[in-house]
Amino acid sequence: MRIKKYTARSMREALLQIKQDLGDDAVILRTRNVARKLLSLGNGQEIEVTAAVEDGTPGPVPMSPLRINPQGVYNRNGVQPKTGAAQDTAPGPAAAPRNPDSRFEYLELREDLREVKQLVKSILTSGAAASAGGFADGWAVLYKRLVDAEVKPDIATALIGHVKERYVVADNKIDSAFLAAIGDCFPVAGPLKIKKKGPLVVAFVGPTGAGKTTTLAKLAAHFVISKKRSAAVITADTYRIAAIEQIRTFADIVGIRLEVVFTPEEARDAVAACSSEDAIFIDTAGRSQRNTGHMAELKTLLSVIKPDETHLVLSATTKDSDLDDVIARYQDFGVNRLLFTKLDETARLGNIVNCVNTHRIPVSYFTAGQSVPDDIELAQPGRFMQRLWEGAVV
Repeated sequence: MRIKKYTARSMREALLQIKQDLGDDAVILRTRNVARKLLSLGNGQEIEVTAAVEDGTPGPVPMSPLRINPQGVYNRNGVQPKTGAAQDTAPGPAAAPRNPDSRFEYLELREDLREVKQLVKSILTSGAAASAGGFADGWAVLYKRLVDAEVKPDIATALIGHVKERYVVADNKIDSAFLAAIGDCFPVAGPLKIKKKGPLVVAFVGPTGAGKTTTLAKLAAHFVISKKRSAAVITADTYRIAAIEQIRTFADIVGIRLEVVFTPEEARDAVAACSSEDAIFIDTAGRSQRNTGHMAELKTLLSVIKPDETHLVLSATTKDSDLDDVIARYQDFGVNRLLFTKLDETARLGNIVNCVNTHRIPVSYFTAGQSVPDDIELAQPGRFMQRLWEGAVV
């Protein structure tokens, strides 16, 4: 067997060399890309092809040389010239056309298909890795679940990276490890804490329509009915039609004290009047974070009341950019808790993860419904993440 290597700029060029050198019966043993020689023209790579042919296999048959017979007619060896008038005029038998060799066409096509296959595989592999954040196996599944819930890719990557630094776990333990470690990245405030001296003063602030009054009613009712503690409600929400009657009806049903105030000075006096209670819940009017006049009024009210806890009430249906804007503009008001409402009105809760991870303000409670005192729960990282995953599957 004769074996030879050929170097060419393309597979097509290499196959032509092999066919001319070894003939139609040559077989391809190996192909590989090699660096182009230093003095060769151009840059990049060349292809090296190793081919072989069995000994004794006839090589390519060259065309026989042209000869001139005595009659001055060009002919090739073995081909008799035509003689006589009849032969000159009568057409001879048509020469059978030589079919193009299909063997090298097949080899060339197979090589092209191999290169296309490798290219597609490379694209699919890189695309899959990118869609999984660079993670593999169970971590890739977890990453996809987070991103499907609209957690930002960079935050999802950071969360998983934090867990991987702390745990080395099998695929079937990844979810439990993630839930165990997520508390470091998702701070929570815990329940309301009674003070040893004086009432706990809790203020609820936030944009219009976030659900401040309903949330206040849920917490106040839970505080009085479940914890058997005394409480009072002070409302400064005198802008909405029937807002005072709404909170008054609630106070009458639960049996707690209600104070309605119109100025910061009245609010200060009301807090002093309720000093014997275990907790004072303060309802404020909804304020757009872009209305500087209304925001200034609210800031003055809070500076007089000096609440122990200021809960910024936000709707879970609010998009990421608006959540960031609201939090940034309310932070000067001493906000030390985030409280998210309307979790039942959206299937994607990744925006909550995004803003909590960005602003690092602890979350106090979640609400999901209008029932008082039900439909409210203490914020817990593991429970919330389960809700996040469940909501993403629709």
